[in-house]
Amino acid sequence: MKSFRKFSFFTTIATYCLIFIGGLVRVSGAGLGCPDWPTCFGRWIPPTSLDQVPVDMVDQFNITLAWIEYSNRVCGMLVGLLILAVAIWAILKFRDNKKILYATSSAAILTAITGLQGAKVISSSLEPIIITVHMLLALLIVSLMIYATAQAYYAENHDKPKEKLPVKLSGQVRILWIAGFIQILLGTQVRSLIELAAREFPNLNSIEWLSKVGMLNHLHMTVGVFVVAYTMHVAVKLLKYKDQLTVLAHRAILFMVAAVIMQLVIGVTFMVVATQPITQVFHLWIASLFIGAVLLIYISVKKSEEA
Repeated sequence: MKSFRKFSFFTTIATYCLIFIGGLVRVSGAGLGCPDWPTCFGRWIPPTSLDQVPVDMVDQFNITLAWIEYSNRVCGMLVGLLILAVAIWAILKFRDNKKILYATSSAAILTAITGLQGAKVISSSLEPIIITVHMLLALLIVSLMIYATAQAYYAENHDKPKEKLPVKLSGQVRILWIAGFIQILLGTQVRSLIELAAREFPNLNSIEWLSKVGMLNHLHMTVGVFVVAYTMHVAVKLLKYKDQLTVLAHRAILFMVAAVIMQLVIGVTFMVVATQPITQVFHLWIASLFIGAVLLIYISVKKSEEA
């Protein structure tokens, strides 16, 4: 189980790295660096010169963007193989542990779906709703990997809860995870609409582009305020019972609070100064780490409630 846990943990980290790389690809404008899928300008290896590009695609060719997007696809393929390996390992060795088996198998299936959905992202010319679905699938996959890794961690009989929690807190943590998930999806939509505004109004600044988003941006900010406030509420409530929680839960709570504070600072910065592309990447990535931490807390709290 120890070797499986370590490999599952490594795969989870790799999945998070892929989410970060995907964000970099998007803000760099390389999302359509390869205008076709699964090939790139009709080739399995991107062109290195204009004479290798099909005549009808010459106007779309940018060697830098093509290779950035291609690198993202290669990383996605490698992460997909890692997830598949974890699922096969679970099927062969841990069929009796249904939580690990179902989580890893589901992650593998969703990874295949996400790969196929990548074609839709390209063919839609980065349609906002399609990109949001792509992000939704990525978040579900990394959540399943976190769940499987945590179950393997506790299956090793390490870090057992000292005693049973006197109250049920898992429901509140679950609400926080759902709210965080919704906030990320709203943020993905807001960012897509900002990109569309930038194309339509190139002479405006980023704050003016943000104003073009309208009601969706207000909803995103409102849910963001709720997530920050509810995070602090849940953290305070959990820490009242710190003696009943696992060490992993303590660490995840501290990370969760740090992540939501960073998100608050970045969000306020977006409203008062011009947003930078790299800041947008970190804003989304920290949000995905946040829901990962919340999921770890949920699993730990459930263990403590069942102790």
